[in-house]
Amino acid sequence: MATVPLSGTNIRLLSGIPFNNDYKNTRWFTSKATQTSYFTSKTPVHSMVEANFQRIEGKHIIAVNKSTDALWNAGYVMFQNAHYNNKWFYGFITKLEYKQRNNTHVHFEIDVLQTWMFEMKFKPSYVVREHRKLWNSDGTPVINTVDEELNYGTEYETVDVSSYSHMGGYKWMVIVTKTPLEGEDGVGVKTRGSIVGTPQPLSYYIAPFTDDARPVKVLLKTGKDVAITTPTKILDALYKGDKEVNNVVSIFVTDYIGMPSTISYGGGNTPDVITFPKNENEFSEAWIGSGFDQASLLYVNKMTYFEPYKFVLGQSKYDGFTNVTESKLLMYPYAMTVLDDFRGNRVTYKNEYIKSKELSIIMKGSLGLSNKVTYAVETYNYSGASHSADKFSNEFALISNPANDIPILNDFLAAFLQGNRNSIETQKSSIVWNGVMGAIGSSIGAGASAASGNAIGAVAGTTDIVKGAGNSVLEMQSIQSKIKDIDNIPPQITKMGSNTAYDFGNRYNGLYVMKKHIKHEYRMILNDFFKMFGYKTNEVKIPNFRTRMNWNYVQTLNCNILGDFNNEDIAELKAIFDNGITLWHTDDVGNYDLTNEVR
Repeated sequence: MATVPLSGTNIRLLSGIPFNNDYKNTRWFTSKATQTSYFTSKTPVHSMVEANFQRIEGKHIIAVNKSTDALWNAGYVMFQNAHYNNKWFYGFITKLEYKQRNNTHVHFEIDVLQTWMFEMKFKPSYVVREHRKLWNSDGTPVINTVDEELNYGTEYETVDVSSYSHMGGYKWMVIVTKTPLEGEDGVGVKTRGSIVGTPQPLSYYIAPFTDDARPVKVLLKTGKDVAITTPTKILDALYKGDKEVNNVVSIFVTDYIGMPSTISYGGGNTPDVITFPKNENEFSEAWIGSGFDQASLLYVNKMTYFEPYKFVLGQSKYDGFTNVTESKLLMYPYAMTVLDDFRGNRVTYKNEYIKSKELSIIMKGSLGLSNKVTYAVETYNYSGASHSADKFSNEFALISNPANDIPILNDFLAAFLQGNRNSIETQKSSIVWNGVMGAIGSSIGAGASAASGNAIGAVAGTTDIVKGAGNSVLEMQSIQSKIKDIDNIPPQITKMGSNTAYDFGNRYNGLYVMKKHIKHEYRMILNDFFKMFGYKTNEVKIPNFRTRMNWNYVQTLNCNILGDFNNEDIAELKAIFDNGITLWHTDDVGNYDLTNEVR
């Protein structure tokens, strides 16, 4: 209980003061003059020049020569102790006690916050939560990733999808043979070593194509352009004889072969022209078959290393998300960016850890026995030298390696591929089963935790210095406490892919960028919560007392307050801030319909 002077002068009993002794809300002033002006502007219910305060069983009382009915709307008192100084004291009227006609005992207690607002000195303290800065000068959210432990639902909704295919939808058919095919440069040879990432005896052939079979040429370093035959004609020529078929090790389709290229689009009967800017005699023209059945494609002479291809999606990492007023709703777990190939592979990115403002993607590919392409957001969770970002981008990359195989008409190889496919499907089923069992285990653990009353962390008890000392934020958190994290990857996603006809027949090729947000109703719930109580902070600092237009919420833990007044009142002030309080900068205290922009 706060210390109360023995007497007072210029005593004013007031009504219309919009806060009370639970200290959940108070009016926060910029100066002692504005504080005094605010309270003296209120029309008094009753005024007294001077009175001695009575103390009965620890209660503080002003004897007022007015009937109780005449004082019914008085809820606040201000007074000076002019015999000693001109300081104003403020207090809450807690009870009107009828004594006799025209005699009422007014019980009151000191409002320590208003009384010592300009005498207390706040030192750096552990700030649990507060209203923080929302946006940077460039419009991006200020990063705050401290877990709020609030329920944000069980599902995400996709609010935006964009797709990207290297060279505008072109894909590459890759044919791998044990020996070079007859007819390559008109020379039939049995063996030829090559370098494709590493020295090896296999031979590689490539052919770019589109779904609509547009005519296309590839411009070689020699200046010669090679008109590439359509994939169906290449396969027709390849399957003409058993010798060619039995020579084939693998045929597959991939989005990127590991060598950047550019394209000049034609139109009508004018073919598109593909150029390799860093072509160092890697490719030469090759043929399969002869005469009318002859098919033209590229032979890979040498590809010592594979080179990443970087592209910017032309959008901010925050484009596509639903507009929000609370910037934290653009951060994980409330929002996220997903890269997906819709062929069984997905990776999730937290927007706040994408270093650049725009979405810059690093794509890597290769030539091998099967398809493998990776996509990664550049410099995600990486702050080292930029020239090293390419290497380490694979740490968080989408690895797109579905078996985009084209069947080979050979019984032995067909049996091998079938057995391999069955093995892959068995592995996928095992992954899904393990995931389901893990989810069940997590649910059981969460249920046991809730049953034990441990759904939310316990709060250390405080003294009964402050009436209604319950922490509103923690009470709301217990209502909206998070059950478990949303599963980011649907279980069926792991069983997609490995069916070339389905994938490419349904135009699932290239990269898909999805923006995901929690459901609308949860966005609204959390928006209102953050609007009222700010964000978790968990930092040692001076709290933000006046950084918002209409109110600031502040909650501390064992805060550090000093002042040249009694320790009992200091202890009560500490309890007020440790329990959380909203500091209002407007006379319309408690009106959360007001906007609350950053000052």
